[in-house]
Amino acid sequence: MSAINIITAIVKNMTETTTIQITTETRDELRTIGKMGDDYNKVIRMLIVEHNCNQLIGEGERLIREHRDEFVSIDDL
Repeated sequence: MSAINIITAIVKNMTETTTIQITTETRDELRTIGKMGDDYNKVIRMLIVEHNCNQLIGEGERLIREHRDEFVSIDDL
């Protein structure tokens, strides 16, 4: 990759960021979630992934509850 391509990628990445307002309490809690060297973006992305996993688990549990009578016991197979 040429130096120009690297600089272009860095500038593009810099222009695709934003600033969000959070309380100092939230900032401090984010610091406790991340590991040394993690930036806030990485910590927030980890939280989003965890949230999405929890949503998926919840949806699976809901489907199981609603369709429990459609399942067959493994003993019956």
